[in-house]
Amino acid sequence: MGGIELRGGTLTVEREPNRLDELAIGFSEILDQFDIEHVYIAGYVSILAGRARSTEDVDVLIEQIDEETADELAETLTESGFWGPAMPLTSMYEMLDNGDNIWVAPEDQITPHLEVKFARDEFDHASLEKAIAARIGDETLPIGPLELQIGYKLHLGAQKDIEDAVHLYTLFEESLSVARLEEWVTRLDVKDEYERLKRA
Repeated sequence: MGGIELRGGTLTVEREPNRLDELAIGFSEILDQFDIEHVYIAGYVSILAGRARSTEDVDVLIEQIDEETADELAETLTESGFWGPAMPLTSMYEMLDNGDNIWVAPEDQITPHLEVKFARDEFDHASLEKAIAARIGDETLPIGPLELQIGYKLHLGAQKDIEDAVHLYTLFEESLSVARLEEWVTRLDVKDEYERLKRA
């Protein structure tokens, strides 16, 4: 495994992009064509940071877009060899507008897939607005700020989420902003969980 380093707001991952990364990179390139703000969050960030666990989905938040843009995006994705394994991509706007996720995957495959959702609450918007860069080889992806990722994982509280939080915290303890982490911990109401994490 190559090195992984968090410095000056950039997560550098020294390895060749894998299937999950290729999926995220390809999707980002299309979103960038439309200037759609987006950010990768959740389990994928832990995997980028070297946590060995399998995942079937790559979670990505996008800014709210209008129906016309969503339709054009769906068309471009289809032309670029993507499909909707759970729901046709033409239903993208309706699904996202309802607060549902839409799955996007390379044609003929179901896993791994992207799980795309509109940024809705303050935490989603903070992930978008305060995104940091992850560099994998020559590629760069926007990912959620790690302090918020850790707080949110503690808030979700399932075993794998706690393990993700412990992984991120342990790996980047020296580089994280304690002030920002504590702010999210407070806002997400996970102070007890955070105290346990620090002792882990």
